[in-house]
Amino acid sequence: MTEKQCIEAVGHHEIVVKSPGRINLIGEHTDYNQGLCLPAAIDRAVFIGLSKSETTQINALDVHNSWDASSLVKPDWLVYFKGVLDLLKQRGIHIPPFTLDFTSTLPSGAGLSSSSAICCGFLYGLNELFNWNFSTTEMTQMSVRAEQASGLMGGMMDQISIFNGKKDHALLIHCDTWEFEYINAQLNDMVWLIVDTKVKHKLVDTDYNSRSSACAAITSKLQKLIPNLKAISGLNVDQISNYLPQLTPTEQEYLSYVLEENERVKSFALGLKDHNIHDLSSLLFSGHEGLRYKYSVSCPELDFLIDFAKSNPINHGARMMGGGFGGSTLHLLQSSDVQKYSNEIGKAYYDQFGFLPDIFEAVIDDGIHLV
Repeated sequence: MTEKQCIEAVGHHEIVVKSPGRINLIGEHTDYNQGLCLPAAIDRAVFIGLSKSETTQINALDVHNSWDASSLVKPDWLVYFKGVLDLLKQRGIHIPPFTLDFTSTLPSGAGLSSSSAICCGFLYGLNELFNWNFSTTEMTQMSVRAEQASGLMGGMMDQISIFNGKKDHALLIHCDTWEFEYINAQLNDMVWLIVDTKVKHKLVDTDYNSRSSACAAITSKLQKLIPNLKAISGLNVDQISNYLPQLTPTEQEYLSYVLEENERVKSFALGLKDHNIHDLSSLLFSGHEGLRYKYSVSCPELDFLIDFAKSNPINHGARMMGGGFGGSTLHLLQSSDVQKYSNEIGKAYYDQFGFLPDIFEAVIDDGIHLV
């Protein structure tokens, strides 16, 4: 469905919320390590229509199934709505009955934060419908907790970028304080292209949580040597050699990746400001190498797309994006080369795996808002 069709589908409601997905230019798996990341909200989004009602019912228009308060059937997507509802109830907030329809231009399982878009959009919509007057900061914090109730031990990057996105700008987020600054992400005639492997995944069913747990274990070990250490991002690359003997080989690789990725985020922000495409390209590719070989969250489909990008002269940098184990890759291109590149990478992927990837431009756009 197009954005216009999505809005028309839910436009009969009292309020309609556009809750965007996000790309992450660089800074993967750093948010739950209190490091740095550089995401941006995009034009593709979840659209949620909400109205007051006699009974509560939530309808997924794309897949034609629904849930009401008396239903015993629980569709997969319900966990994100339930996380928000449960959190509100825990805070003692009365939730009057409502009817909700939702649809999306955002693919699920593609590493573009469709689940976060649901949590943020649902809470934002309820806040507007019932005039609860939660602040953006409160809703951001609540959305993080609501999504973690699904079992995923994620950070706050997605929610901060969804609530605070700004057209043409990325957010340089300091995940230890949740503070951020806007970085102009316009690069003359360059565009960000998404290539979705269509290898669908639920991060809660993958090794994502094991990475989060492993980093917590590393922090715990190092706190015996550095009592005031709150997370491994509190270290810097120059300090790594001092602490490697305390860690297993796998832990050494994880620590090395996280600290190097934080440095890449700093360099990438400078590269955006200077429009230094050469540096940006190198940082994108090296970021993927770290995810592939040190953090071990890539997969054959993702690696194939990045290897193709490296060998193609019209590509200006690429890496896997999101939690990993499937999902999408992010590619930097001249706008005039998008069609040619899309055709070439799509054909190569089909020849290798027997099906086409989903390919589209990600336009950096504003954060969550009423339509």
